[in-house]
Amino acid sequence: MRTPTAALIVVGNEVLSAKVRDENGPWAAERFRRVGIRLSAMLTLPDEVEVLAEAVTRERARADWLFTAGGVGPTHDDVTLAAVARALGRPLTRHPGLVEAIRRAHRRWWNGAEAPEASLRMADVPEGTRLAGDPGYPILAVENVVMLPGVPRFFQAQLERFTADLVVAPFQLAEVFVSVGEDQLAPLLDRLAVEHAAVEIGSYPRFDDADHRVKVTLESKDRARVEAALRELLARLPAGSLVRSQGP
Repeated sequence: MRTPTAALIVVGNEVLSAKVRDENGPWAAERFRRVGIRLSAMLTLPDEVEVLAEAVTRERARADWLFTAGGVGPTHDDVTLAAVARALGRPLTRHPGLVEAIRRAHRRWWNGAEAPEASLRMADVPEGTRLAGDPGYPILAVENVVMLPGVPRFFQAQLERFTADLVVAPFQLAEVFVSVGEDQLAPLLDRLAVEHAAVEIGSYPRFDDADHRVKVTLESKDRARVEAALRELLARLPAGSLVRSQGP
């Protein structure tokens, strides 16, 4: 079965200027791995319609799904919906179902008060946008673009809900921790990469007081292939260099 791909655009000047630390990107990368989706790109971009529209056009053509994080609120710098509309050549239209969801949520959060026009502007979405997930706090999707909020709590809940329907075979991962440097491992890993081409092999050195010098990862959706590569790696390691191994 083909592995689906995803790209993520994290939107916000506050992230680029380090006023806010991005929590969504790392969380999403881990979520995609858990459900068997390969993350092909992750970008952090400013609140600028043209920049975002260009990136949406490019990245959605390269991936099965493009997710955006942030820029869907009621203020002047929330421009993601307009950028997606421009990229898709669609007008912004007010979605009746989303209007009702916003009104219900506003009454719930603000002691029965009606939602002001500023809040209702969040219902101005690219024409053809469909609502998915929880009707009370719906996910916005149009074509293969999924537009998610930037608040980590809501982003994570919505991404988890949406990707639950996309789950495919998960990745199988083995990790090997060794006490020798990459220079001693390189010839071994070169051979392993050729002999086990279906397994993605990574090497990650450490230069601190960790209990290992290098972590080697072996990853594939085929558990048997990972196990075979792991057996061969362990058998060929320099004597006494293995600190520990785990998985798949």
